[in-house]
Amino acid sequence: MSTKETVIRNEIVRVKGKVKAITVPKEKTQEILRRVELRMLDKKYEVLMPPSDGMEKNNIDLQGMMTFIGQYASQIISGIGTSETPPNYAQIVITTTSGSKVQLNFTGNILSNTQGMSATMQIFGTQNSMNVQYYFIGYDTTNNSYQGNYLELYSSSFIQGATAYTFTTPVRIAYANLSINKLSDYDLFILWMIEFQNVPPYLIVFIPTIPGSPTVSAFAFRGGTSTGASFTVYANNGNCNFSCNGNCPSGSPGNLMLSVQNNTIVLQIPVLVAINGGTSSAQVLICGTYKYVYVNYMQGPNGTISFGDDVTFSTSYSTTIAPPSSGYIFVALLAVIAITFTVS
Repeated sequence: MSTKETVIRNEIVRVKGKVKAITVPKEKTQEILRRVELRMLDKKYEVLMPPSDGMEKNNIDLQGMMTFIGQYASQIISGIGTSETPPNYAQIVITTTSGSKVQLNFTGNILSNTQGMSATMQIFGTQNSMNVQYYFIGYDTTNNSYQGNYLELYSSSFIQGATAYTFTTPVRIAYANLSINKLSDYDLFILWMIEFQNVPPYLIVFIPTIPGSPTVSAFAFRGGTSTGASFTVYANNGNCNFSCNGNCPSGSPGNLMLSVQNNTIVLQIPVLVAINGGTSSAQVLICGTYKYVYVNYMQGPNGTISFGDDVTFSTSYSTTIAPPSSGYIFVALLAVIAITFTVS
């Protein structure tokens, strides 16, 4: 049997981020915060956040983002992870001019007279290209006063496994040099957006989901009886039903390969498929069905989770590739789907 690695397609996904910080008199806070409509695939909902105009470019932490993507993709593929929640789902850290740290930890909502942050995400786009956006809203509505000049953004990701949610370890995914002057009679708001652009729909499930309110989580490919998702590569051997859920030779990812090359993160997803030898080309069909579960609210590490609506998202991609050299009756095609994340 011959085995050859063949890259089916190398998708280019752009990762970028923007951030802003504003302080407003406490009596005007309600005028500043707005109800913004976001979309999760075919569902819409509203979140409370400051206006997004005037945001500045941040810096993506390349190593942190690689860990963020890699931990999530590994859990999606294996369905294995810890059911224990991390100390903080997400966090914005402000370094003050005196060198001290102000930590805005995940609270799931904007609360009065406290420090914290909320988070949410949206997925939108067309049948050929989709965008995934994360919004992190840090706030300090206390009477504290300080000046800051450096911000860091930390986040975990999570999925729905067989019996419980599984969380990745929070890592730093972005940072920025930004001046902050928090006065005792002013409220501070930080709006941070991280965006994955030009994601092909058939690979959308490998883009992390984050804790938030409302929350969306993807099901793992494996994990007992509650998989709720699949990612399958079919190869047409000329004597099968070449369609999603057909009987053509097929395979699913069992692991991943991740690396940093210059200013890019390369995620490779190998799939082993048996095909007939002796042909000059082979048809390959990638089929994905992903079930996203919507959660009404999640309040801190010890909060309760209530299940709301969910949506099943199905997509496919087909192409013709050059198989391994002829002369073999049976061929094990190591089909590699690659995602190159360009960071800006």
